[in-house]
Amino acid sequence: MPVKNPLAKSLKNLNLVVIDKYGTKRIVPALDKFFAPRSAFGHFTSLITSGGHVIHGVELEEWLHEAEQFKFDMEFILHRAHHEFWSYMIHQTKGVLTAINSMLQNSVPFYVNILSVNISESVKRLHDDVLNLIIRIILRILTRKESAECWIEDDDLAELIYGNYLISAPMLFDLIIAVGNNSSENTALLRKIFAILLGLEPKYKHDLRVSLQFLKTAFRSIQTQTENEGFEGAGGGASLDAMLDTPFDDVALYALNCSFTLSVLLDVCPDARFICEDEKFPQHISHFYDKTLRQLYENIYNVKPRALSLIWINQARMQFLRAFRAIVWIHIDAILARPHCSSLPSQKFIATLNECSIDQAFVNDYQRQYPIQLDVDIMNQACTSMDRLKRAGIDIMVKAYQRETNSDTVKSNQKAIGEKPHTNGQASNVMPERPKIPVCGETKSNGINGYGNGLLQRNIESEVVMVLDCFPDLGAEFVRRVLSRYCSADETIGALLEGNLPPDLTELCPSKIYIPPDLQNKLSKESGDKHDNMTNRNCIIKRGKGFPNDPKNFAQLLDDKTDINALRDRYRECSLVPEHVSNNENEYDDDYDDTYENTKNENLGEKSNNFKYVLADVVDESADERGNENDGDESTTQKRTETNQHQRRNKSVSFRDNPEEFRFRRNMEARSKSFQKKESAPMHKNVLNDPKEKGQDKEIWRNYQKKEAQKSSRANHNRKTHAAYTRRIDFNTKS
Repeated sequence: MPVKNPLAKSLKNLNLVVIDKYGTKRIVPALDKFFAPRSAFGHFTSLITSGGHVIHGVELEEWLHEAEQFKFDMEFILHRAHHEFWSYMIHQTKGVLTAINSMLQNSVPFYVNILSVNISESVKRLHDDVLNLIIRIILRILTRKESAECWIEDDDLAELIYGNYLISAPMLFDLIIAVGNNSSENTALLRKIFAILLGLEPKYKHDLRVSLQFLKTAFRSIQTQTENEGFEGAGGGASLDAMLDTPFDDVALYALNCSFTLSVLLDVCPDARFICEDEKFPQHISHFYDKTLRQLYENIYNVKPRALSLIWINQARMQFLRAFRAIVWIHIDAILARPHCSSLPSQKFIATLNECSIDQAFVNDYQRQYPIQLDVDIMNQACTSMDRLKRAGIDIMVKAYQRETNSDTVKSNQKAIGEKPHTNGQASNVMPERPKIPVCGETKSNGINGYGNGLLQRNIESEVVMVLDCFPDLGAEFVRRVLSRYCSADETIGALLEGNLPPDLTELCPSKIYIPPDLQNKLSKESGDKHDNMTNRNCIIKRGKGFPNDPKNFAQLLDDKTDINALRDRYRECSLVPEHVSNNENEYDDDYDDTYENTKNENLGEKSNNFKYVLADVVDESADERGNENDGDESTTQKRTETNQHQRRNKSVSFRDNPEEFRFRRNMEARSKSFQKKESAPMHKNVLNDPKEKGQDKEIWRNYQKKEAQKSSRANHNRKTHAAYTRRIDFNTKS
């Protein structure tokens, strides 16, 4: 229904006559919620998963149904009348913008051919139709005048768009990835959108500057996830998606998205180049390129040399080089535009390149893609008044960029780049052919498909010594394996100190002993045959019936007495064993005294006779006590004298003690000593305690002190007083 606006008023000042649901006519402003009754709209889901794979099966059927419904909702918004469309934009902002942002955030990126995914034509056509509707809605928002009766003033349009956040900087970044610059039409479309927004509201420049700061945060996030290999998910550990080649695929895809966002933004928005130059983005790009991308490439290559994510990193490197070129090219443009005022731009150009020259990997690749000598020649032709000192500094800078580059490669690249037109220092972003994956560490000196081998040449043995000086408990083989995963010994030492090693290295034994290989392979006539005990586990050592004096069976082997015979021979040489003793005589049975049993049988008769004399003495003594003591004094004295002489003679003959008697005597002595020792009775502890200050021990006195210190002044001792005190406190609180 066309809007009746005979006075050609602006939309914000226009009032319309409507009939409500009760049949009453009333005047309503053109921007009113009356014209936007619908508040719910569809949501667009992603066709590609986090790992760069296309959904299929039931998920794809569900996506087709949701996409058709979303397409119907976007057509509904787009086909509204002018005042109804803007009423939805103003009064149903949340629902409409949520639907639009869901499409831009979950759309298939324009560099989908790099991801190597297969999307059917019908699905791709539906996706393109939905994206076309979103772009048409954005263009209609930016349209100031649709007809003579439907138009908005410039100030009102800027206020409506910027004040209601209809188009924001994050939405523009999502639009860049969805549309891209792989065709001239898409590039022109994005340039038109950015030109209208920046011309309509200058505050968008500040929003772009703030949004570009998030790219620096993204660089740090990628670096953190690349270094933290030990954590699960992105950046190491177990992959969250089973379809991913390596745990770093999501990080590589994130880096690829950031590179294309920055590269396309600099291509379609010239003002963004000046913002990046003010924020020193060239230095951030070179450092991120040299440190993070290089380490990310090595981490993925160590896990899987043929991973698809290596192609993503190579494309990200190419886009970062183009972004760097676009930023520094503004100085060359300034020199060409005003040669008489070229002193300051030339100084900034040289200063930027000098600051980035410390990142050697970035310098090598940038020199291969964009030879610095061409830019220096342009600057020398434009700056004719440059002094000799500055020219010498420029020559030093050029030599630093050309130090690691082959002269033939430079010439070929100069010829190739010289044939390309330079508009703003950039070329088209997406290459039509599939880049080649480097196999087994193979790199190209002319291309961008891998990091140069010259950067990986280092003295591993010296680094092993350096690491072992800090960690002497580690094994040399373990240190070599860790060094193979890092660029230098410093990074290895840092990872060991932080305990941040990859999962496959944490499972190894750190103290594994390294056995160096043989200096030369020694071959013998038995190598590889049945007699080779190095390769054959059950090889034949010898054939025959054995050597002389060997045991015939296992029992004889266990009953071996060669060590005893050797000791006997040794003692015989030292004259500790008589020479005439044969091997089978006088085997000692007693473990305690091996000198007693030899004389046991010899003194047996003498001991029996001594025992008789002792019994006779006992009988005589008892008889003397019962009888007359005076009659037998002389005879008893004579017998005792003979007995004592006989005992002394026996003691002189048997000077060795009987081991059994000796053991019995020692046991009795030990038992008597044990009885003498009395167990100390436990101290009696006074449980009831004595009255206070009446002889308490130290522990009880300390308990009394604790009780006095923590005793309540108002407790159950006086309940009445305590209750009155509580009531008084409560009354004062309530009042």
